[in-house]
This record gives sequence, structure tokens and C-alpha cells, in this order.
Amino acid sequence: MMFVLFPTIPLYLFHTNFNQMIIVILTLWVFQTMYIENEWLMHFLVFVLFLSVIFFFLSDKWMIFYVLFEFSLVPIFLIILFFGYQPEKLMAGQYLLLYTIITSLPLLLYIIKLPVFIYTLSYGNSAVLFLVMTAAFMVKTPMYLVHIWLPKAHVEAPVCGSMVLAGVLLKMGSWGLVIMAPFTLSNLFTMYISISLLGSIFCSLVCLRSWDMKSLIAYSSVVHMSLITYGVFSGYELGLKCAFLMIVAHGVVSPLLFAFAYDIYCSSHSRLVNSNKGLLKEPISVFFLFMLLAVNFGLPPSVNIWSEILAMFSLIQMSFILVPGIILSLLVGFIYNIYLYVSLTQQKETFYEIDNLYVFPHISGVLVAFMLTLALSFF
Repeated sequence: MMFVLFPTIPLYLFHTNFNQMIIVILTLWVFQTMYIENEWLMHFLVFVLFLSVIFFFLSDKWMIFYVLFEFSLVPIFLIILFFGYQPEKLMAGQYLLLYTIITSLPLLLYIIKLPVFIYTLSYGNSAVLFLVMTAAFMVKTPMYLVHIWLPKAHVEAPVCGSMVLAGVLLKMGSWGLVIMAPFTLSNLFTMYISISLLGSIFCSLVCLRSWDMKSLIAYSSVVHMSLITYGVFSGYELGLKCAFLMIVAHGVVSPLLFAFAYDIYCSSHSRLVNSNKGLLKEPISVFFLFMLLAVNFGLPPSVNIWSEILAMFSLIQMSFILVPGIILSLLVGFIYNIYLYVSLTQQKETFYEIDNLYVFPHISGVLVAFMLTLALSFF
């Protein structure tokens, strides 16, 4: 069965529905839990970003949808530029703007010419038009091959920038793909699924050799977002459900992983995995790290495992040849999550004297997030 997940969505309007409510709640939760430095400019930029994201998910006009989609880049770019830690933040900002602006201008032209395409019966089958409609969203999801800006932005951004980037801004691109999916039917779907599948395997292997915790979590995000891309492009209802579940699951887990990495950095003043070996000895710290990584690699009955199962079924409907690829990607994902857990908790201590480990001032938020991922598994 082809796309029927959003059968009542007309071409001009986005009706508020249960899925939008979940995304808005996720956005509110991410902004409520993230660390914000005590700077008036930081608070102002986060507030502007919050308003633009909320109105983006609730927008009901194509042009408003596009303007808010693009405007959200301004606050996150300024956050990276003014509050980033390393000189490389300038290059990270350049990559962010370059990738997004180049792919967004064709989308603007498409929206302006939208009334013309409505009266063209085959507008959804055009490969060029398909690229125009989805390129901006694929960059911001991001899809493999146009993901280079994401690890750079994550590594150079402050902790609040990384949390909102992983928990909210990537979901804007994913939400755009989900919205566009019912109106596209292209012979490029198989090619994009193959690219996403290979990309998830390659990025999983990069995670295995990554020493920087923020870089590891960033490439892990690319792996999970690949599930969204080949879920959407599978062309089946199961694929869209897989994409939505992964949007929610990744939006909960990834910001918390960045927050945990920041807590470790505050104690050891290093993001390197080798420099933090055996750092976590307190049972509560070990417990929360295990919970986060378990949900990250899809421990039942979390939302991630259902998303991965639906992705397998949707790919089986397309071609059984694609299934070994996703299994390999999930297996490598399990290995690098276990590698991170063992390195931080079971190795001989690298530092003998460290500061007190904060381990989340918002522990209750972690529990609520984990219970949310479990509860959504039963819907």
C-alpha cells in the first residue's frame, strides 16, 4: 500500500494532527532540558529559535513553512559563531550556511510556482522536480553525502546548540520529508535508499574509530536519520511510520547524550574517549549512561526497536536484498554503543583526581524521557 499515512493533507495546508502535537511536545521538552549559558544574547537567541521552531511545526501555509524553515538557521548559526569553543567554529558555520542555502533556493522557486505544478498530472514523477522538492529537507535531515556540515556543527557548537540541533532542527528536515512524501513518486527512490543504507554503514564504522565523544554522537545521529530517509523513500505506509517513530526517539535520546558528554567534559575537561576511560564509577552514573545507550541502539521495548523493525518490513516490501544492509548497520551500531559504555565505565581510570561528576542536574528529565520512549512503543 502506497502513502496513506496523511490522506487528508491537502497540497496547500498542513492540518494539525496527533503527529504534530507529539513533535511540538518534543520541542518544548528539548528547550526545557537543555543547558543555557548565563548570557543575555544566548537567552535571546534561544528564545527566537524556540518561537521559529514552534511556529514552523504549526504552520499551515507553504510560504510561512519555508520562511520559518530558513529563519531557524540564523539563531543556531549565531549561537555557534558567538559561543563556540574553537576557532574552527567559523568553518562549521560556513558549511552550515553553504549546504542549506544552496538547496533551499530551488525549494523557494518550487513554492512560488506551485499553482502551475498542481495542474500538471505528472508533476510528482519528475526526477528534477523531486530533487527540488526534497533537497533542502535531505540536507537538514541530513542524508548521507550531504551530512558533512552536521559533525562540524555539533563539535563546534556549545552544549545547548548541540542539544537543540540534534533534538529539534534535524526534525524540521525530517518533518519536511514526511510532509512532502505523499506528493512525490520518483524513480530515484531506490537510489536514495541505497545511498542512505550505505551511508548508515559507513557512518557506523566511523563511530567505531571516533575518539571524540561529540563526534561519535554526531555520526550516530546520521546513522539514525538514515532510517528516516529510507523509511520515507520506501514509498509505503510502514516506512512513514518508521520515520515518525525515529523522529521522536532520536529527538529524545540524542540531546541527552550530548548533555551527558558535556557533564563528562565538565569533570575531565576532555571529550576524548581514551582520556575518560573508567571515569564513571558511581552506580547512578553508570545506570543512566546504560539506559541512554540502550535506547540509542534499540533495546526492546523502546521506540527505536519498533522503528528499526518497521524499516526492515518496508525494505522487504521493496527488495529483500536491502535487508542485510540494515542488519549490518544495526549490528555495528550496537557495537559502538557498547564500546562507548565499556570505555567510560569498565576500563582502568585514566584520571586519578577529577572534579565532581554532575551527572545531570535534571535526572528527572531523563527518567521522563525514557518512560516516554517506552510508552510510545504501545501506540
